[in-house]
Amino acid sequence: MLAAKKYNLQGIISYNTYSSGEMKDCKFDKYNEIVIGEQSFIPSYKKPDERKKDNKAIAFYENGNIKSIALEERKEVSTSIGIICAELITFYEDGKVDSLFPLNGQIGFGWSEEDEEQLLEELNFDFPFASFKTKIIGIRFYSSGSLKSLILWPKKRIDINTPIGIYPARIGFRLYEDGSLESFEPAVPVEIESSIGTVIAFDQNAIGMDADFNSVRFYPDGRLQSLSTNSDIVVNTKSVTERTIIYQQLRLDMLTNEMVKVPIIISFYQNQVTIDNAVEKQTFSICDSKFLFLHDGSYMEKKCSPGSDCSGCGASCM
Repeated sequence: MLAAKKYNLQGIISYNTYSSGEMKDCKFDKYNEIVIGEQSFIPSYKKPDERKKDNKAIAFYENGNIKSIALEERKEVSTSIGIICAELITFYEDGKVDSLFPLNGQIGFGWSEEDEEQLLEELNFDFPFASFKTKIIGIRFYSSGSLKSLILWPKKRIDINTPIGIYPARIGFRLYEDGSLESFEPAVPVEIESSIGTVIAFDQNAIGMDADFNSVRFYPDGRLQSLSTNSDIVVNTKSVTERTIIYQQLRLDMLTNEMVKVPIIISFYQNQVTIDNAVEKQTFSICDSKFLFLHDGSYMEKKCSPGSDCSGCGASCM
């Protein structure tokens, strides 16, 4: 197999393959040292304990290049924003770092999120839009090496200076390749002034493990591109004396087995606005329409359960 020969891998105890027969991922029980670019890495090979994940040590692209490495020990990795200690690394196909995760423990019966956090140090970050010290889940990079996104540790919050004001953020944010802010996830429901009025932006269902898809997005020049809102929307079209009511839709939450409302996404482009409620998208002329937002704050009556990242209550308990 290309991968095994290319890296002279020793002690492979199990592996999976692509349909072509090339190795897709594998586990080891012997020491291996992998050199990628100017850095060397030691993939996991010892028997897992209550914290360690018993899964693949290395994953490969079909051409044999390395896709990810779960390290035996944390290692300092040089990046465009400084030295970051990582326990799990993913790579672009050309070998450049795609993402770094400081920790890669198995959260379960014998190892809690609190146990994992105790192993994590706070990091200092300094960006044009914010300077802060916090703990993170991970960071992602463009192939150029520029920072793409940063994922905050659960329950961590930071304040960031966006093109439309200073707002508290949770989960994380994403940048354009030039370093300007592309999107962020509000920590609480926030009022945002838009071309169609004041909208309360928030997504109580935001996924806490990904900072690439956030509730508030900007164009490269800083103009508001889109936002998510827990509001029903009434649109009055003046030219045809027509009223359209756009309701939030319901979906089943697989974790709680309860029905939850899906936030509506409002997107802005020139003199038009598109409203997407997850069932249909409708586009309106901003000049020819008036918009009324009926915000649903009922979820704020609920208090966070232990270990919650505040997605269930809009941070009303903080």
